[in-house]
Amino acid sequence: MTIKRNLFASLALGAALAVPHLGFAQYGGQGLGSALSSNPMSHQGQVKAGVDDIASQAAQETPFKIIKDVKLGLKDADPEVRVSELVKLRFLQDPEVNQILIDSISDPDVRVKVKAIDILGAREANEAVPPMSTMLFLRSTEPIVKLHLVAALGRIGDAQGVVPVMQYLGEDQDERGRGTAVFALGEIGSDKAIPLLNAVVAQDRSSMVRRLAKEALQKVSGELPTERAKTVAQASTKQQLEPTDQKLAKLREMEKKMEDMER
Repeated sequence: MTIKRNLFASLALGAALAVPHLGFAQYGGQGLGSALSSNPMSHQGQVKAGVDDIASQAAQETPFKIIKDVKLGLKDADPEVRVSELVKLRFLQDPEVNQILIDSISDPDVRVKVKAIDILGAREANEAVPPMSTMLFLRSTEPIVKLHLVAALGRIGDAQGVVPVMQYLGEDQDERGRGTAVFALGEIGSDKAIPLLNAVVAQDRSSMVRRLAKEALQKVSGELPTERAKTVAQASTKQQLEPTDQKLAKLREMEKKMEDMER
């Protein structure tokens, strides 16, 4: 009888000692939030599904996360990588975005410069006008970069950009360059450009440039709406909000028209 009791006690003691090890194996730590655990989150286990997965995915899509990734990508040696990183900023609403783009117009690669300039123009970033105007004055700035600077200044429409664009137009540009500058002056809509635009209408050897100059004069006088004014008017007359994908499609369509005109 004594032997049976001792055997039973030994079995019970062994089972009791095995329980903590079972808890440890199931939860990957010191049981369910044991005071001995060095991990304060150990009571939640090591696998976090459901709500935690959704929260993690949302965190990856926040502006902070995107900007952090873009900054890292802009350090890449491959210009194509840097260009693709800038594209991520096109529709991102964050006060830090425009400064990142402004810094990128000084990139050593022309492709990166052009992409940053185009996005700043599409975002209508007024704070980009002074550095873009300065860049337009520099002789070292590549001709293709100057062309995109003029187009972007027109899209932004800030009056600060009128003098640099007028100076660009006054230089010996090809038909595409003159046409882009004339269109930009019409979009900016400053009275300062009227004498120069009248001269273009009277003297330019290209019928296309003369036509664009006439339209620019009409925009300055208010007889014709600018492209920006058309966009604002269309948006204000809509009684129902458009789906986001339709808005983006229209913006891309407008960008394509600008790019076609620059070619």
